[in-house]
Amino acid sequence: MPEAGLVTLVRRGHVALVTLDRPRVNAINAAMRDDLERAFLELELDTAIYVIVLTGGPRLFSAGVDIHELIAAPASDAVPRNRRYQAVYDLVDGARAPVIAAVNGYALGGGCELALACDIRIAAADASFGLPEINLGGVPGIGGPQRLARLAGESKAKQLVLTGARIDASEAHRMGLADELAPEGEAIGVAMRMAETIAAKPPLSVQSAKRAIRLGRDLPLERAQRVGLVAVGEVAGTADRAESLRAFVEKRAPRLEGR
Repeated sequence: MPEAGLVTLVRRGHVALVTLDRPRVNAINAAMRDDLERAFLELELDTAIYVIVLTGGPRLFSAGVDIHELIAAPASDAVPRNRRYQAVYDLVDGARAPVIAAVNGYALGGGCELALACDIRIAAADASFGLPEINLGGVPGIGGPQRLARLAGESKAKQLVLTGARIDASEAHRMGLADELAPEGEAIGVAMRMAETIAAKPPLSVQSAKRAIRLGRDLPLERAQRVGLVAVGEVAGTADRAESLRAFVEKRAPRLEGR
């Protein structure tokens, strides 16, 4: 479990709810980063967890990396510090289980980059996103621009990064940063319902499909399709595959075993 108490982890059946919990604005410091890493390492080993929901709570997601830590640190720490954050965010991105970000309020800077590391983003009507590091003489360094370029295109990523502008939930949805909109303050509920829907699917198929999409996203189509064939082979002989086929023919719900 997280040691500093800045990240909470609650299991609800096959769904885990991970919550950033550092008053007042969920500014991400080294202790919270390390708590987040511990939570995801723990969940990676818990094969009973099929889906993860990551949130900052009902009011906001995260204001980003703690600016007071940035001010106190020497310039020589900038690259190794961001490399350490990248390792943790890559752990989120590469998690065995799908990760759904539930964004109420703002997700800025390192908070926006954390949401971008998730597989799916649910944005409440009051949500806003931004990568404002340029306004502070910096550059987003935890993979946000690169992930955003893959989601929304290079031009949109440059626009958001170079202007340092904040966009609302509707604009985030239009550009592909947010995948689904929720009523104000209800992103967690919508994300949990989506998580339950995914958790009801054969988990090995879900994991293989996620991995195939993730590994194939930067490959030429021909090579990416080979990755897809690996995923097909991974699940072809599973008990859940055989049971799902039988259930479809027999017009009944499958009795899944997770194997």
